[in-house]
Amino acid sequence: MATVLVTGSEGQLGRALQATFTTNSFLVPLFCTKAMLDITAPDQIAACIKAHGVQYIINCAAYTNVEAAEQERESCFKVNSIGAGHLAALAAKHGIVLFHISTDYVFGATTGRPLRPNDPTDPLNAYGQSKRAGEQLVAERATHFYIIRTAWLYGAQGSNFFTKMVALAQQGGTIQMVDDQIGSPTYVYDLAAAIWKIIEKIATAHGKDYLSGIYHYTNEGVASWYDFAYAIVTAFPNNCTLMPLSSAEVGLKRPYYSVLNKSSFREVFQIKIPHWKDSLAICLKQSNI
Repeated sequence: MATVLVTGSEGQLGRALQATFTTNSFLVPLFCTKAMLDITAPDQIAACIKAHGVQYIINCAAYTNVEAAEQERESCFKVNSIGAGHLAALAAKHGIVLFHISTDYVFGATTGRPLRPNDPTDPLNAYGQSKRAGEQLVAERATHFYIIRTAWLYGAQGSNFFTKMVALAQQGGTIQMVDDQIGSPTYVYDLAAAIWKIIEKIATAHGKDYLSGIYHYTNEGVASWYDFAYAIVTAFPNNCTLMPLSSAEVGLKRPYYSVLNKSSFREVFQIKIPHWKDSLAICLKQSNI
């Protein structure tokens, strides 16, 4: 039996990992909230690893308030960079496989094509800078690691783009949405299920080598935030009006084009990735609207 420590289990991805775990004979999940395990405290991490014989870590703990990060850089970097570095160092020391969740925000200037894992990073804001620094520490300190960049995560529960759009549409009125930022909406349960599949593949590899490194995972397909919002609000009866606007009008410091190239993920792990429209349909059914 192998213990899988999930940090930040109270967050959106942490909850999805709990919901998608299927009981098997070789994995035992250990879900830890921030209150249970502070990744900025290495002594706490070391004690947890020793007490539970941890063999895998999925690091979902993160500072994710993009706007507030501009004024709270120290707090943001403490979790997203320093905390990730602690996990990586301890994972290397104890022979643990580390999964570190990162983001499209590590990119900046557009390339006009889907971004590859080895493309240069140039984050436009403090949040992206902190996540890039975390990636660098993981790559430097860990020995067996998978940095998984994702983007535009949503689900039927919690606070995310999907639930906010549903709430706004139900209120009626006009919703303004940027139409010049392009990416791939990602159903959080698809990402969670994919991570469990990777761990199962590694645990039963029988000598097969799944190369450490950076991988990209989002749902297939491309959309603007306006496209994504339109697909949500037109899926159920409401009296709202959706209006496009530019990022410049709202002063957003975010990548304009952050479609992620998933070729290496598909090639190495052989896991099918659903299209975002198909996953959105599932999410809409689950939300009972």
